[in-house]
Amino acid sequence: MVRVSFILPVYNVEKCVRRAIDSLLAQTMPDFEAIFVDDGSPDRSADIISEAAAHDSRLRLIRKENGGVASARNAGLDAARGKYIFFLDPDDWVEPDAAEQLADAADREDADIVIFGSTLDTYDASGRLVGRSTAMPPLEGVFRGTPFRDNFDKIASSHLVTNKLMRREFIEQHCCRFRCYDIGEDAMFFIDFYRNDPACLVSLRKVCYHYTESRVGSLSNSYHNERIDENFYISDALRDVVHEWGLDDSPMHSAAVKYCTVRDLQMGIKNVSLSNMSLRERTAWLRRMMKLPRVREAVHDTPLASAGSRNDTVKLLLLKLHLPGMVTILSALNRRGTAGTVGTAGGAFEKASPTPPAKL
Repeated sequence: MVRVSFILPVYNVEKCVRRAIDSLLAQTMPDFEAIFVDDGSPDRSADIISEAAAHDSRLRLIRKENGGVASARNAGLDAARGKYIFFLDPDDWVEPDAAEQLADAADREDADIVIFGSTLDTYDASGRLVGRSTAMPPLEGVFRGTPFRDNFDKIASSHLVTNKLMRREFIEQHCCRFRCYDIGEDAMFFIDFYRNDPACLVSLRKVCYHYTESRVGSLSNSYHNERIDENFYISDALRDVVHEWGLDDSPMHSAAVKYCTVRDLQMGIKNVSLSNMSLRERTAWLRRMMKLPRVREAVHDTPLASAGSRNDTVKLLLLKLHLPGMVTILSALNRRGTAGTVGTAGGAFEKASPTPPAKL
């Protein structure tokens, strides 16, 4: 019986995939499978995986035409046989006891999902370590009944799928699959997962996953034109979930959606700062966003203390003071120093996807 299916989308990771493979082969629990989905990678990533798979049948390689990280992960889900799903990026690695500890916790509590801690190591272009952070879940313990409704203010901003073990039966029962977004496909998948009310959530303050951030040209540090006209799809999806739950009038749920709306706005500001738009055009874009009633209300109601970094706190204050031009100037000044790291709310890192968007 396969207890855990690791799913790894693969694209241009020949320099680092060996570490992910080694961490899988070091697992203390033998009954797992690792599904590597080669998303049309032009480098030797698939060859490295094939060589390893020849010596261990638990490693499986699937080849497909380039379609982006969402389609690669979906292909992995279609092929998975495990009781639980563990999404792993091929440039990251996991603790030796990760699968065993997480599957045991899920089995013990009959959980649909287990959330756990992680670390992030940030490297510059020369390979020098320039930062290290640890993120733990915002909750600890076992939560039953309607845990996501009850803890929405803590869960709503936890967007990654790589710091969560999920029951495959629940995923299939509710037809959860990744949508083709360049940025935010993790968040949309996770929202689709918990909008169906998982009955049991286990949250462990244990580091099981290690992220690395080293690719200068990663998706999180690239301009995405589609965000210009569709910047709030994550917070809008959260708003839809709250409406489906009949909790529109709940102060806690409303505040969480507003907070995530501000986070979407922050990501949009970063995105336009990476574009070739002039300062005037960036300011005009931000003014348009601030004319949206839900955005204006979110900026007004979100406390400065929850903004995150000092930089984001200053920008939120400037928006509250109706000074969007100052925000774009500050973003332009910050542009050179922006690395792909991040932060935080919800105790999770945000990181680049391991494969590029589908080629057009």
